[in-house]
Amino acid sequence: MDTDTIGGSALVAGFSMIVLVLYRNPVSGVDAATNGVATVVYFILLPVAGFLAGVYAYADGPYSVVPLFLLGSYLGVFGLALALGSVLSPNPIGLPLGIGIVLLSLSLVALMASILQSVGSTRYDFLRFSSH
Repeated sequence: MDTDTIGGSALVAGFSMIVLVLYRNPVSGVDAATNGVATVVYFILLPVAGFLAGVYAYADGPYSVVPLFLLGSYLGVFGLALALGSVLSPNPIGLPLGIGIVLLSLSLVALMASILQSVGSTRYDFLRFSSH
């Protein structure tokens, strides 16, 4: 498998999980997500952009490494916040912790795919330049 395919698949899966977590109760999810400009950006625009970036990376779009890295980072921050929030809450640890750990794992896959893709293209360009 190609790093684009792996990283894109990780983003699509991760942002699909984010949407399922945020909107498991659609009425309260939409209310919370449209509470202000920042919440619209963080809970509507970035998940949609992450999903589309995953599809773009999966399709091997040019320069897909940039959104793969940036939105993979957001995926990791979201997973970390979800995991730590569930550990620190007074409620019993359960599904949010598991989803947070899965999101962290998917973000690591996306980040590593973007780094490997960047290093591979840089190495190829360096070798091509040095052979002249």
